[in-house]
Amino acid sequence: MSKEREYYYIGKRRGTDIWEVMLKYGVLSASHFEVRFPDDPTMTLSEGREEFLGLPKISVEPWSGMKGAIAIKGEMTKEARELFLQIIETRRIRLWDFILFRDERKLLSVSDFDDRIVTENFAKEFMEKLFLTWFEPIPEPEIKSEGISRDFLEEVSQAIQEALSKLVLDLENDKN
Repeated sequence: MSKEREYYYIGKRRGTDIWEVMLKYGVLSASHFEVRFPDDPTMTLSEGREEFLGLPKISVEPWSGMKGAIAIKGEMTKEARELFLQIIETRRIRLWDFILFRDERKLLSVSDFDDRIVTENFAKEFMEKLFLTWFEPIPEPEIKSEGISRDFLEEVSQAIQEALSKLVLDLENDKN
């Protein structure tokens, strides 16, 4: 059985960072999650531990990746989804290590706060959603290319940001 290929998310490219939108899409489309918390007396690496322990339909087990650490696994219930979205939007809690799944398949993960990994299928699915949001077929059989100005590229960048915001809003409305 072959393992699905994973990619490291590099981050901002020319002022555009779509990670937050990709993460929201992951939260809104995930069916399960796993969040890992070390045994950390300073709570630096354990932000959110109590909040996740208070969620319904979870299980807690030792995590083999670190002595004394636990893994909280659970269904992406309404409460769990709301907690993840609140974390993304307010940044009040900084999660150290988590994975989002859909029907047993990994979508994305974050470790050490900032190491962002996406699976190939999830990245393709996300990009296809963006493509379908941003573009529509042109009825004309041929398009002639011309030089592209910097102003035009900035307009496109702004349009992309607006489309991403609309995509997230639509996904949030679908889940509510």
